[in-house]
Amino acid sequence: MICTQRRALIALLLALPLGACAEAPPIARDATTHAPPAPSSAVVDSERLYVRFSPPGEPITLQGGQRTTRLLIDADADTETGMRYESTGESLGVDLEIQISPAQRDGAPGVGAAAWAWGSDHRSIQLSHSEIGFMFTPSYAARDYEARIDRALSPEAQRRLGSTVRTLGSTQRVRVRVAQLDRDGRELWVSGVIEAEAPPAGKRPPAGVVPSRAPGSVRVLSHNVLHASPGKDPGAFVRMYRALEPHVILVQEWDGWSGDRLAAWFNERVPIEGTWSAVAHPGERAGVAVISRLPIREALTERVVAPGGNWPVRFVGAVVETDAGAMLVGSMHLKCCGTSGSSEDERRVHETRAINAYVQRALDQREIGMCVLAGDLNLVGSRPPLDVLRAGLDADGSELEAARAFVVGDTWQHTWTDDRSLFTPGRLDWMVYSDSAQRETSAFVLETEGLSREELSRTGLRRGDSRASDHLPLVADFLPRR
Repeated sequence: MICTQRRALIALLLALPLGACAEAPPIARDATTHAPPAPSSAVVDSERLYVRFSPPGEPITLQGGQRTTRLLIDADADTETGMRYESTGESLGVDLEIQISPAQRDGAPGVGAAAWAWGSDHRSIQLSHSEIGFMFTPSYAARDYEARIDRALSPEAQRRLGSTVRTLGSTQRVRVRVAQLDRDGRELWVSGVIEAEAPPAGKRPPAGVVPSRAPGSVRVLSHNVLHASPGKDPGAFVRMYRALEPHVILVQEWDGWSGDRLAAWFNERVPIEGTWSAVAHPGERAGVAVISRLPIREALTERVVAPGGNWPVRFVGAVVETDAGAMLVGSMHLKCCGTSGSSEDERRVHETRAINAYVQRALDQREIGMCVLAGDLNLVGSRPPLDVLRAGLDADGSELEAARAFVVGDTWQHTWTDDRSLFTPGRLDWMVYSDSAQRETSAFVLETEGLSREELSRTGLRRGDSRASDHLPLVADFLPRR
């Protein structure tokens, strides 16, 4: 029955045109919605300003250079401070300007994000996204977005700005305007002025705690380790894996290591209960592997080739034995970069079609219900790669569910961050599972900067451990449905 249901629905879903996948329901904390665009709005708490906006027209990848999106923030609701801005009869004294796909000298939108603070002398100082804690969600093209900005600037930014700039930290009322610009700087769309009252600013100390694992559950961890970094500088990775105590680890970018070599590394450096074994993709630079201290019943290392192309897909799987029976797990690393509709984005769709078809056959042939697939999906273009991956693979023929993993000690879901990059933090890594056969008891993203001092001491972690890679560990715990 499992096979029949799964085959029937997946054939229907994968036969749909690519654009149809974009209409799938939103997952977790995505800002995507299929209702009419919501009015733009802003909320301020003691630590951050949050702005929600819904540009009209076809969704675009905000950081991909398709159009410049501009956030103008009047931090003190005073038109006489900062940069004077007037449009459609409304005035702002802009203290902070953020551009996503910032306009270049010729007016063409660039990539990433940039910010400028405007002082009382009407001069600006450029800031990076990390200095103001700017990020937005989702990372792919969508109808609705939510952005956030820290009220407290980084110490270095505060030093450079001095006393000439009005910051969000001292404000009682904020005014915001969002716009999208064409190549000539003309406003194609504006939100109108959004106002929000601001409570007293204050930064709380980190208070995150690593969620404990429910008795009997299986903990799965997915981690892009950045060019086999554990082999060069193992310390932070060893501390994280020991503290998290996963049963199964799905890695990406652990290039050039065989399964035997990976197993030896884990048995030597992460000696928790059980014996580690590993299955690595046979490609020299594929970098994907399954490492498990649960028994691996079968390795799934057949070459997966994307339809419409002749390139191998970076995917490897295994069947592991849990106390509740067999579970199919798989690690993947999709094509990087691009924007919505780009060749890179289309390739990601082709890759997930191939992975989906391969996993479907593997599940059907073995009559397995429990399934967990995870990895770096590089979801920076459009949403369809995620939806194609999930389609019809659950034991009841429905789509796989996405783990609801928030960053520990935070309300966001980013899994990639690099302060030196032009691009803001984003949710590039995903974990999906068969929710008809198993239930998620806990899911989280580990960012050690958000852990309390007591939790760092308890777990043996250090404040900067999660920055050993540009990707953060993504973790979920599962129990079988009885």
